[in-house]
Amino acid sequence: MSKDIVKYLYFNLSGLYRNRTPMVDLSDIPGTNCYCDDSACREIRKRIDSFSQEVHTLQFNSLPQAPFVRFIDSGNYHYMSLFFMRKISVPFSLLLLDNHPDTKPPVFAGLTSCGGWAREARETVPNLGRIFMAGVDSKLIEEESPLPEDTFYIPFTDLSETLKKIETPLYISLDKDLMSEDFARTDWSQGSYTLDQIVSVLKTALCLNNVVGIDICGEKKENPTDEDLMINEKTNQSLLDAILS
Repeated sequence: MSKDIVKYLYFNLSGLYRNRTPMVDLSDIPGTNCYCDDSACREIRKRIDSFSQEVHTLQFNSLPQAPFVRFIDSGNYHYMSLFFMRKISVPFSLLLLDNHPDTKPPVFAGLTSCGGWAREARETVPNLGRIFMAGVDSKLIEEESPLPEDTFYIPFTDLSETLKKIETPLYISLDKDLMSEDFARTDWSQGSYTLDQIVSVLKTALCLNNVVGIDICGEKKENPTDEDLMINEKTNQSLLDAILS
């Protein structure tokens, strides 16, 4: 593979990406659905590193050996963002686009979870500065308040102004569940944003900020229909085209 090819990568955890390329297969690892235990975390890191050593990938600032866009399966595996952010060797900020804040305190000590990974990132990723979250259901913000230190909820209407003020490199983590079912079919409660609104935010960030990586989750793992799969694939392609254009 040449450096021009590997701009995006699929991480197959549920089996939904088994026919995608380029792909890292993680579907045989136990202990990954919603919660990721220590053994699973170690094995995931090993396979990500092993794949990175086998292919030539684009070098994006301080995030070596990882393609710019990573599709990380269902929202059940949103904690995969942690593995990528821990590779960033300079101070950076996180833009979380999600219908959920993902800041729940851990229910089981020592287990990384899809519902609490953003809080874990805030507490354990040394170079992570501020977290900006947008698209989150306001009721869920209230339920999980107070948010972790240096974590801010930003209304969509204020995002452009906020992005202009971010001086550090920016990592973007997108869960498609902030979109309506016209544009995404997921395993979790969904918002009402449109694909055009999300594309606009991504393009604005790419224009204004030093974006060092983007991950995308929100596939439908539980009993997806052909229509579900078609809608998600169409949205994935539209997002990828917008990011790489």
